[in-house]
Amino acid sequence: MKRKTIVDLIAAAVVIVLAIVISNLMASSKTNPERIKKTVRKTISVKPFAATEISFELPVYGKITPIKKSELYAEVNGILLQTSKDFLEGVSFKKGETLLHIDDTEAKATLMSQKSNFLNAISKVLPDLKLDFPSDYDKWRAYLEKLDLHKNTPEPPEASEKKAELYLTSQGVYSAYYNLKTSEARQAKYTVKAPYNGIVTESNIKPGTLVRPGQKVGEFVALGDYELEVYISDRYLEFIKTGSAVSLRTPDGNQEWQGRISRINHRIDSETQTVGVFIRVSGNDLRDGMYLNGKLSGIHFANTMAIPRKLVFDNDYIYTVKNDSSLVKSKIDVIEFLEDEAIISGLESNTILVYDNLAGAYPGMVVNTKPAK
Repeated sequence: MKRKTIVDLIAAAVVIVLAIVISNLMASSKTNPERIKKTVRKTISVKPFAATEISFELPVYGKITPIKKSELYAEVNGILLQTSKDFLEGVSFKKGETLLHIDDTEAKATLMSQKSNFLNAISKVLPDLKLDFPSDYDKWRAYLEKLDLHKNTPEPPEASEKKAELYLTSQGVYSAYYNLKTSEARQAKYTVKAPYNGIVTESNIKPGTLVRPGQKVGEFVALGDYELEVYISDRYLEFIKTGSAVSLRTPDGNQEWQGRISRINHRIDSETQTVGVFIRVSGNDLRDGMYLNGKLSGIHFANTMAIPRKLVFDNDYIYTVKNDSSLVKSKIDVIEFLEDEAIISGLESNTILVYDNLAGAYPGMVVNTKPAK
C-alpha cells in the first residue's frame, strides 16, 4: 500500500472521531425549553347557608285495607249446601243474609236429643219442687211451658235458696241445660251469616264439597270505609295528631280523597326508627289493596335550609368552599328528602355551599365561584 493512501485513511478516521466528540458535546450542552404549566379553574355557582324555619308536606305511601274485614274459617265439618246467593268473589250480601250453610242434619238431631233430655229433667223434678220448694215450683213450671223446641233455650230461673239449687243440680237439671246450650252453640256454626253489608273478596269453597274444621273458606269485607297504614320517622311525632286531615290520591293522580289520622302506633320500630300511622278514608271508588299517595301537612323545622336534592351525595354530604377557594366534603344532617329538594341542617351560618352538580369534584379542588341564581 502506498504511503499516501495510509495517510488518507488515518486522516479520515481522525475526522470521524472528532465529529462524534463534537456532536456529543453539543448534545450535552443543549437544554430543553421550560414548559409553563397552566391550571384551569372551573367556575361554579355558590350560595351561603342561611338557616330559616321551613314548613313542608311530608309525602307518605301505603296500601289501604277495609275497616271491616272478616276472614272466614269453618268450625265444623260437613258438605257445603247451596244457598240463595253463591258465595263467590264480587257477590254482595246484606247484614244477616246467609253467606254459607253446611249440612247440619246430624247436628240438629243431636240438638233435639239434648232438648228432650232437658225437658225430661225438668218434668221429673216438678213434683218434688211442689212439695219441698213451692216458690221454685211455679217459676220452673212457667219456664217449662214457654220452652219451644224450635227456638234457642232461654236461661233457666234462679233457685230461691241454696238447698233448692243443690237439689236441681243433683237431679241433673243444670247439666242437661248446659249440654243443650253446647249443642245449640255448635249447631249455629253450620250457618254463617253476613255480619254487615259487604262483598265477598275471596272464595275457596263451592257447594257440594266437604268442609273441614279450620279450613279457610273465604273473605268478606265492608265497602266504603278503609284505612291506610303509613310509616313515618319518629322525628315527626310531635307534628302528627289524631284527627289531622291528610290529602290522598292514586299514584297517577287521577283520583283524590280526603282522609284523617285515626290512630298512631305507640311502638317505634327499633330497626327503622319509624312509627305506624293509620289514616281513615272513605269513598265508593276505593278498593281493598289499592295503593295511595298522601301528604301530611303542618310539619316544620327551625334552623334548616332547602337545597337541590342532587347536591347531596353519600346520603349526608355536600361540597362547601373554604376561603382559599378549595372544596371541602362537609357532613350535614338531612331532615328529609323531598321530590326535588333536601331539607338540611348542621352547618354554620354563611358556610358557602356548592350549588352546582360538579362532575369530577374532589376535596381540595380549587375553583372560581359566582353567586347562584
